[in-house]
Amino acid sequence: MLLAALTVILLTSLVTLWLFLGAHRDPTGSAHGMIGSALWPTLGPHLALLAWSGVVLSLIALRSRWKRFALPVLMFSAAAAWGATVIVAAIVNAAAAAGGHVNVVSALRLRSMTGGGPDREEVFVTRGGQELRVAIYHPAAAEEAAPVLLYIHGGGFMAGSFLETDADLRWFAQNGWLVFSVEYRLFTEDQPTWDLAPQDIVSAFAWVNAHAPALGGDMGRFAVLGDSAGGNLALNVSYAAALGRMRDEEGGALPVPGAVAVQYPAVDALAIYEHGYPVPGFEPSMLVSGYIGGDPYAFPGRVEAVSSYAFLGPGLPATLVLAPEKDGLVPSWSVFRFVDHARLAGVDIELVRIPFANHVYNQLAANSLGNQARRTVTLRFLSEQLP
Repeated sequence: MLLAALTVILLTSLVTLWLFLGAHRDPTGSAHGMIGSALWPTLGPHLALLAWSGVVLSLIALRSRWKRFALPVLMFSAAAAWGATVIVAAIVNAAAAAGGHVNVVSALRLRSMTGGGPDREEVFVTRGGQELRVAIYHPAAAEEAAPVLLYIHGGGFMAGSFLETDADLRWFAQNGWLVFSVEYRLFTEDQPTWDLAPQDIVSAFAWVNAHAPALGGDMGRFAVLGDSAGGNLALNVSYAAALGRMRDEEGGALPVPGAVAVQYPAVDALAIYEHGYPVPGFEPSMLVSGYIGGDPYAFPGRVEAVSSYAFLGPGLPATLVLAPEKDGLVPSWSVFRFVDHARLAGVDIELVRIPFANHVYNQLAANSLGNQARRTVTLRFLSEQLP
């Protein structure tokens, strides 16, 4: 029994060390780097707990007849425990430095990102007559109108669902927000959506503006959230609304958010096309080509139209960007560079870097380290911008 336990500890310690080393590699050029940085924000506490348990058991086994085997197991489990603790501490400290908070013990209890579904669903109609759905989450009971949150999901403009982060949307509602999550048209083999998806979000802005007050929302405290592809749409439409460059179906002005919070936003199509790691079936080059409608170098006007750089200017909403430092799909450096350019353009923009984390670091499970960091840092930012 003890020998079997030591063998399991040795194997898990070796896996943990392999993941630790992978978390220090470039994820855009290495499968080891992609995998090594994908799991820590979700499974870091579990790996650390296993490794430290291995240290204790190995120490006990040194007094047994398996002591010769226990000594190398102790060495590997101690190294794994140290590495896992370093990474977990780095994520926790990054969240705390950004005004969020993470409970490591609570993070051991992972939950589904499905949180029971929205309170209701409605349909909004886009320019051209396309019907799309909107999920609505009512806030906890309040004596005054609630701030309004519009969420735009990710998925490379090809996949994803307006309910994929259901648990997070419910959490924001429980913290007093009237939450809307909207669909937009995803590209197909026959139909690129580089010009359609932004118009869908324009229609969603107009629909939320028209219906939120009747649902108890205060459009004077309006925020937009978006992840990945949805982060691109959130930035572009929110900034365009502030600049007066996009209008609703009747030609009216769109509501201008008081705050925008995005994660790993697809701000630079060419950076993603050229440098994103080719995950089978979800290759960044394929996603960009599908959204644009072909080789981006053959359609420079379309690339410019979807670039978040094209929407920088004066008077833009305060912006939070959460960026994993090891993003292999939307290269981290491309997001960092955009933040620098936004600052030069005068945007009140805050960058929070999540160490040892890859794309969708927060979406593998609710209540994980990454998920807690995303929720609490975002809520802190929104509460400051829209008190």
